[in-house]
Amino acid sequence: MSLEQKIDTLNNTIEKLIATLEQMSVAPAAAPIEQPAPKKKAPAKPVEEAKPQDVVVEEPPAPQPVVSDAPFTDASGMTQYVMQSYKALGSKGIEIQTVLNNLGYTNINDVKPEHYGQLYAGVEALK
Repeated sequence: MSLEQKIDTLNNTIEKLIATLEQMSVAPAAAPIEQPAPKKKAPAKPVEEAKPQDVVVEEPPAPQPVVSDAPFTDASGMTQYVMQSYKALGSKGIEIQTVLNNLGYTNINDVKPEHYGQLYAGVEALK
């Protein structure tokens, strides 16, 4: 089939599609679908107003500072300590990951301040 024949075939097909689309847009609309009438609901019962009651609100206790033997008190100091220990331990430094895993962590950045003392003790035990 030559290129000219393919173009003619495509033109004919497009003309047929256009004619079909025009017929569809002129065709009478289908009869509307009847919707069932909505079911009537039972009348709602009136809502009783809430009555104020004597409520005693206790404030939560203030968070206690974390007491730790660790020489660091924040994430930055903890990370510095662990990196220095890792370098000092040499090939044994990889065991710091075991200390983290035993505390329930896989990433040093996730260690919470309340576990700094345990992390410090675990790393010191490796030395």
